[in-house]
Amino acid sequence: MTNEIIHTIENILKMEKVSFEDIKFLAGDASNRKYFIIKSQNIDRVLMYDNNPESLEKFVKISNLLSDKVTVPKIFLKLKENNILIIENFGKKKFSNIVNKTNQNSLYLLATDALIHVHKQKINYNLDFYDENKFTNESNLFFEWFLQEDSSLKHKSKQDFNNEFKSFINLLKNIPNVFIHRDYHVDNLFFIENKDKHFSCGWIDYQDALIGPCVYDLVSLTQDARIDVDNKLERKIINYYLKSFGNIDPTEFEICYKVVAIQRHLKVLGIFKRLAVRDNKKNYLVHIPRVIKMLKKNLSSREFRKIFKILIPFLNYG
Repeated sequence: MTNEIIHTIENILKMEKVSFEDIKFLAGDASNRKYFIIKSQNIDRVLMYDNNPESLEKFVKISNLLSDKVTVPKIFLKLKENNILIIENFGKKKFSNIVNKTNQNSLYLLATDALIHVHKQKINYNLDFYDENKFTNESNLFFEWFLQEDSSLKHKSKQDFNNEFKSFINLLKNIPNVFIHRDYHVDNLFFIENKDKHFSCGWIDYQDALIGPCVYDLVSLTQDARIDVDNKLERKIINYYLKSFGNIDPTEFEICYKVVAIQRHLKVLGIFKRLAVRDNKKNYLVHIPRVIKMLKKNLSSREFRKIFKILIPFLNYG
């Protein structure tokens, strides 16, 4: 399949008279988006291929919005009608490739600095709002895909959960709304050596960005499905973030943090199961025990007792 896409890309580039020496597959993600290294005049750049034109359009739009606020890839060529962008290559220092016990604190605090800087900007991003419908539709993926058996218990549990969780989603109105990357984790962040301060944290994969609660990207970073983050480091990041925003009530922040964590983990469990069942992408299943563990951790707070009782029958996995 990848070779077919490379062949298609090569034909498009030749037709568009774009010179290149070589194209090699770099990475794919949970979507249909794929990345390739394209060599031209001895320079390696990244070619993004996405058969969703709306997604490419949004990537370009958000890149323009963020370009002077954080480090995002420069866009060298737009062939949107052909589903192709050629963008800057951030190199091999992706956080997930270089993170270790020695540098973990500094990398995660750097990623938090970048969020703090963006969250302090008063800008009209003209993006959709992360409203109750979006939150609910996403957490429903857990019931629709993770719980595959068609049973009355499944449907009743979904209804009971949504009835209970509605009041918690409403609590998100008590904290600031900001630009949210929406997939802010170590696989989408790069260490850029020739940049200073928060600009040394390079961002990719932000085309699904929305305006929403300020806790969202912090939760993505510290409760990542793919990698364990020490509880002490998570606590340190939360405190570090709050020090920069005296206008945020820490108690409200903490409850909203857990609300988003519960919603996000339910969404991720549904997506990982859907990828395996519908798309035959089974490599994400290995992360499910970690996600369930984090979900249970957040549900253990006394305010979520009713929700915990609804969900616990479904959280024995493996």
